[in-house]
Amino acid sequence: MQNETRDSVHAARGTSPAVRSAEAGKTPDPRVLQFNDCAFVARNMVRAAARAGKKWDYLPPEQVRPMTAAPANPVLARARFVPYVARRAAKLWTADVVHVHYATSARLLRERGMPKRPYALTLHGTDIRKQWADPHFHDEIQRAIDGAAYVFYANNDTAENAVAARPDAEFLPALVDAASLPAWQPDARPNILFVSRWDEDKGMERQLSLARQLRRAAGPDVRILGLNWGPGAGRAAEAGVTLLDRMSQEEYHRVMSGAHVAVGQATNNFATSEFEALCMGLPLAAVGTRLSRPDDGSTPPVLEGTEDDVVAQVLEALKDPRGCASTLGGSAWALPRYDAAAYVDRLENLYRGIAGR
Repeated sequence: MQNETRDSVHAARGTSPAVRSAEAGKTPDPRVLQFNDCAFVARNMVRAAARAGKKWDYLPPEQVRPMTAAPANPVLARARFVPYVARRAAKLWTADVVHVHYATSARLLRERGMPKRPYALTLHGTDIRKQWADPHFHDEIQRAIDGAAYVFYANNDTAENAVAARPDAEFLPALVDAASLPAWQPDARPNILFVSRWDEDKGMERQLSLARQLRRAAGPDVRILGLNWGPGAGRAAEAGVTLLDRMSQEEYHRVMSGAHVAVGQATNNFATSEFEALCMGLPLAAVGTRLSRPDDGSTPPVLEGTEDDVVAQVLEALKDPRGCASTLGGSAWALPRYDAAAYVDRLENLYRGIAGR
């Protein structure tokens, strides 16, 4: 079973015998619930599955648990969970298998009154990168991992922790719904878009330094844009970045589609926004170098290196962004690796195996 599921997720082309058997109608499709979400990855999976004729259900974070601070009154604080508990139970009753996104959400499946369902778990980053090593969270995270029928990790830099916590954990990247992305059409006025929030997890100090260098080098005709999000946003504005108010994901994609060059986080790992930019076809720049993927050893084709290297490459890309994008081949690399549509059949096969255990 381990080899079969590994093939189902990581095969670059074709379908496994189990998938062909399912397509022949020998077994019914499992009823799948995508539970919680991170960076809209689960929603992207559900949308891609729907286009493939699969009816995966979806319970987003705001329906899993309250998203606002608890009232001071302890009775009201407890009472506000009632509709969330009822909703979770109802969804679980209609599911054969659950895919949990983020480890701390797994305990919600074990609360009183919840029907027991097997689950796969995706470790999305902070849960395995930081919380697993934190004594205050370790036991909860490890229980979630131990209780899962299958465990994935979504970030290259968390491979070591994930495999230490669960030796058979495998890589499943943060997936993008490429079909919903707008076409890349650079705006009339040249602009550079920093796609990540201004946070130390994103290499904030290096991002701020890069922003200052780009502002000096690019000249007044080039806009440098970034989100008004994160503890370093004010400093980004001081560095010459025009801050954009936080917006819906769809609105942000429209902004991204108008950029001449995107700038990714200054770490050895990328997240969903960078992969969306790559799938869209934008030239993507980032300070430093990226870790290779655990499955095929490839790395994102981006403009990278030292800050000086990146500034020089970005200025050159602004002269001919489409030519730069063609040379990099970002979308050709990213789409088969990060588009959720490429994973639907493989995940369906995995869910079928979990439900049948």
